[in-house]
Amino acid sequence: MYRPSPSSPAPAVIVLHGCGGPIDKNYNWARTVAGWGYVALVPDSLGSRGLGQVCDSAGGFSPDLRVVDIVGAAKYLASQPFVRGDRLALLGLSHGGTAVLDALQKDLSTIGIKGGVAYYPNCRPSAHTGLALPALVLIGDKDDWNSAENCRVLRSLMPKRPALLDIVYYPTAYHGFDDVTMLPGRTYFGHRVEYDRSASHDAAERTRAFLDRLLR
Repeated sequence: MYRPSPSSPAPAVIVLHGCGGPIDKNYNWARTVAGWGYVALVPDSLGSRGLGQVCDSAGGFSPDLRVVDIVGAAKYLASQPFVRGDRLALLGLSHGGTAVLDALQKDLSTIGIKGGVAYYPNCRPSAHTGLALPALVLIGDKDDWNSAENCRVLRSLMPKRPALLDIVYYPTAYHGFDDVTMLPGRTYFGHRVEYDRSASHDAAERTRAFLDRLLR
């Protein structure tokens, strides 16, 4: 958990790691979020289940199984005196981003969650058209791990609820475009992962603006 400097109760963000479990970039995101004035919590969905990485066997631990973790994290945050339990949001990366979309199919406003940001998630048109809360999706057009095209299909299936889903596509970006340690890019589990400075900075600005709209 990371806390902002002011001592008064603050809104909070649940940061959801990717298929490799919590790594430095997740904690860096939490520090960034705390710098924006939010409490940030990074729950470990894999270690708590005795699992290592699930990048090469994601089907064995699907993102929707993490919704219970999100609910538990929200309830834990609400029990802390320095957290505004009625002002919570999600920020997920890859496997965690997909978990954000899975979670937001339910109206979690009853436990304080207002919406979430999903970085390069696996958009699933068959499962994600029932958004109950606002979502911001940020994905690279060159992503060969989670398809941007699937996100376009998802968006096309939600014409009656455009306010609930905002998707930003970065033409030159690959998977993991926000991870500065991925420069130069490299291949993981058969997929290209590469930092993109322009996309990363733009996405961070959009993320902060989105969270501010939800939580301030």
